[in-house]
Amino acid sequence: MGKRFSESAAKKLAGQARKKEQAAAKDRAERERMESEEAQKWEEGAKTPNQKKLLEMQKREEKLRAKQERESLLAAEEEALGKGGKGKKGGKK
Repeated sequence: MGKRFSESAAKKLAGQARKKEQAAAKDRAERERMESEEAQKWEEGAKTPNQKKLLEMQKREEKLRAKQERESLLAAEEEALGKGGKGKKGGKK
């Protein structure tokens, strides 16, 4: 004859509870591992920029600044001289 349900019910419930607890612990550990990996990525921060690209950008900005400065000086000079040119239109008749 087999075991009675009343004899094995407590054992069965205890086993199910143990399995459920182990699965929850495993899920919790996996979640904590993922969170720690994500935190480590954030701590590393952004990659350092490429030095060659930085130099190229600086050169471009310097050229642009120099060009703007030349244009402003030229505009100021033309304004001071009274906008040179060929003279009055329709001069000779």
